[in-house]
Amino acid sequence: MYRIIMIDDEDEVREGIKRKTDWAACGFELVGDFDNGRDAYEAMSGLAPDAVITDICMPFMDGLELTRLIAAEYRDVKVIIVTGYEDFDYAKQAIKLKVKDYLLKPINAAEFTEFLQKLKLELDDERKQKEDVTFLRHQFHESMPLLRERFLERLVTSRLKREEIERKFHMFGLHLAGPAYSVVALDIDEFHRDFYSDQAAEEELLRFAAYNIVHELAEKEHGGIVFRTRDDKLVALLSGAAETIDVTCQTLAEYARYSIEKYLNLTVTVGIGRTCSELPDVCKAFQEALSALDYRFLLGKNRIISLGDMEFGRSLDHLSYSQTEKKLLSAIKTGEKLTVSLTLKGWIEELKNSACDVDKCYGKLHKLLVALLNLLVETGFEEATVLGDHSFMQIYARKTLDDIRVWLEEVCLALVDLLAEKRTTVSQAQMEAAVAYIHEHYVDEQLSLQQVCNHIFMSMSYFSALFKQHTGLTFVEYVTRHRLERAKELLAESQLKTYELAAQVGYSDPQYFSVIFKRHTGMTPKEYRATQKVQPGSL
Repeated sequence: MYRIIMIDDEDEVREGIKRKTDWAACGFELVGDFDNGRDAYEAMSGLAPDAVITDICMPFMDGLELTRLIAAEYRDVKVIIVTGYEDFDYAKQAIKLKVKDYLLKPINAAEFTEFLQKLKLELDDERKQKEDVTFLRHQFHESMPLLRERFLERLVTSRLKREEIERKFHMFGLHLAGPAYSVVALDIDEFHRDFYSDQAAEEELLRFAAYNIVHELAEKEHGGIVFRTRDDKLVALLSGAAETIDVTCQTLAEYARYSIEKYLNLTVTVGIGRTCSELPDVCKAFQEALSALDYRFLLGKNRIISLGDMEFGRSLDHLSYSQTEKKLLSAIKTGEKLTVSLTLKGWIEELKNSACDVDKCYGKLHKLLVALLNLLVETGFEEATVLGDHSFMQIYARKTLDDIRVWLEEVCLALVDLLAEKRTTVSQAQMEAAVAYIHEHYVDEQLSLQQVCNHIFMSMSYFSALFKQHTGLTFVEYVTRHRLERAKELLAESQLKTYELAAQVGYSDPQYFSVIFKRHTGMTPKEYRATQKVQPGSL
């Protein structure tokens, strides 16, 4: 039996409908009748009707306003408008409010009974659908893509138990073979503004297109898993052998960045986390991939950034920051001095305005100082290098929060300079190691950019930028120049034949060697050797 209420400000109309209608025979119980919409609305929660029959024009609250409120709060309740007004404007408003039907006075008892019987059948069908396991299973499968994304976001934002991961992987048909895992996070740098008539729709379309590109590369070519986060980053979970997973991540990142720029005319920045050996630890790799993305502020857009390139190989496991600490430490790492100053100023003002007691205030300052000490340890500096001796006592030596802020700002800005200096020093050493490796292996015709990057543990994208800055040449240009310089020396010092000499400087094809040599020197190897012969009688 379904519950129904009726609202009409004309008593005789209400009484006539009540008297002439066999409610039970139609499958309904009339649980209440009212002469205005306000009283009916106040009784809704207590009476819990399945259907409401209401007039339009009534005192205190008319039928349309009542329908609007019911639609907002009781979405499953069926509303039937009954009125003597045939004005089409009322009908249009009723349709917009999704009323069940629109009936005109005077109401014919037989037609009304037929209408109630039809309404009961519809309510029966709806109830059956809600109770039907097959229908629920169908709805569940339709929700699977959303449930899959929510699970994957939980996987990378919190450390789940292995049993739950295995159960959900089976349910969603996911697979990562292992034994090593890593995370690649892509973020679109910016969209072209004021170009499309519907900017939001076009941006969503482009995000979907970018997702398809990454999905094609990661899932179909590398057996990975791809999903979008709630803040619209694209995340690829990858697995493989510990010796090759880094190369897999770099390869995916390079192709994804290239393809998105080529086909969508968009640039993306890619962050790559460190490798982990346990699937539950991908949450750590994801946070590291996001930390790598933070370096976009320092390095610029359209980059592939591995955290290992930027963090000197240290682990971030022991760091746990408040939002303020996260923002401050991120600004220190990326060299944003203005952000450092503004963050400290805002935080100290917050402390001053919070009216907390002195002990709590010192506790928060200690927490920030511990975070700075951890950063020093992480990057290999001694505490005294930046904070001086007895760093915690430095806080108590200041008499006001403003004095402490000035000291902390000096410390943080000094740390920014030290990090920049060390990053330059580390990069310089890595570039010198790369040059030495090239000089040692130039004879190998298969010498490649990837080979050199693997040797110094640096991503190809980051290496290429630093190497060009260090040498003034690209990798290929430098290797070619070094091989040709060595070839000149051999031409002047030996009588090796061209094919023998070519093999000794990394060219198995002597004809190709000759073409390259002439392109760069303007002479063939034979002509160059002739210019190097000492003439008789010369000094």
